[in-house]
Amino acid sequence: MSCFRHSIITTKEILSKSKGLFACHARSDIGSYRRYTAAQITSNDELSKIVEQFPPQIDYAFGYGSAVLHQQNSNPSSSMVDIIMSVPDPYKWHTENLLRHPGHYSMISRLGGPSFVTWLQCNFGAKLYFHPYVDLPISSSSGKRQIKYGVVSTSDLIRDLRQWDYLYLAGRMHKPIVSISLPSDSKSAKERKEEKSYDMAKQGRKDDIDSAQRGNLLAAVSASLLLIGGESGHSNNLSMIVLPISKLYSTIASLSYTGDFRMQTGAEDPDKVTKLVETPGMLDLWETMYADTLNKLQERGLLSVATTRGNNNTETRIEYDPTDTATRKQLMSYLPPRFHNHSDQIIGGSDGASCIQNGSFTLRRELARIVAPAAKSQGLKGMFTAGLAKSLKYAQAKFAKGRLKK
Repeated sequence: MSCFRHSIITTKEILSKSKGLFACHARSDIGSYRRYTAAQITSNDELSKIVEQFPPQIDYAFGYGSAVLHQQNSNPSSSMVDIIMSVPDPYKWHTENLLRHPGHYSMISRLGGPSFVTWLQCNFGAKLYFHPYVDLPISSSSGKRQIKYGVVSTSDLIRDLRQWDYLYLAGRMHKPIVSISLPSDSKSAKERKEEKSYDMAKQGRKDDIDSAQRGNLLAAVSASLLLIGGESGHSNNLSMIVLPISKLYSTIASLSYTGDFRMQTGAEDPDKVTKLVETPGMLDLWETMYADTLNKLQERGLLSVATTRGNNNTETRIEYDPTDTATRKQLMSYLPPRFHNHSDQIIGGSDGASCIQNGSFTLRRELARIVAPAAKSQGLKGMFTAGLAKSLKYAQAKFAKGRLKK
């Protein structure tokens, strides 16, 4: 595979500066966080203070959305801070949270108790339980912040990352997020020793999330390359294509919106994908997040990634051959098992552009078959989890961001 000319930085050099999203947030040196200041609005400390107010049985938590990471033309002060918490035992967690924060739950959920809440969470929608429009204090001086928090079973999170059953959290975690330090992460050695068995089990679950996320990112890049290769402007060339790295990231960001009724009805910002990639500071987060994955694909000879330096700017580009059947077959192997029943159609053949375009169409159709029902059922579920008033308020806010911008 040919290489780009000019002054070049390879993915190995990029990787040496950024070891992936999870790793970056696990490191304590301030340099690793300095990369995030251009885009991150809500600080790591603020996010941790929010999570500290919930029951401590949390395996993993992350912040996302326009109140956590800046998006163009958005007003962070009017946006909720979005947080997802992964818990090992939803019933136990909701039992304690109902005692701590009964007002966060709808009346029907309070009446039903933790058994009903857990049943509702784990059997409908994308297996998440969301609480929107919750006001929580961060400190005595800074007042309260309005948040929306979602709760998911750790096992359900891992399954979605690996299987793309709903492409809901898996899709959310295709995009930059901010991992949150948990209260247990700062426990003393004595406290850790006393809870050694629990800590070991928790660490095992965190390792499983980390492993599943690496596979999730690899699948996201692979699916996006297969889709891009099938676009008429590329596949008709029947040769190597070169594209800016932002094109790959935009395609990745759009995967979980494929077939989403919110995009089709104006209940979501139509410029969402553009903002997620092109807002100043965001591209650094994408590069940090995907450096390891792109390096792995480059080492396997599936693509070439290089950065060219000009006088006043730096541009990273990808080169790969969408017409090479072996490349498409290898990319196909990185997708979740549910797509393998359609592998022949997605891979296409050596019969030219039409086969590659049909493969891209098949993949996009299958993505829509995952996303559409999950988005609809999760939306309907909100009327029970948040209550009718909050659900209508949330829907109205989404339409204000979406349809009114068209």
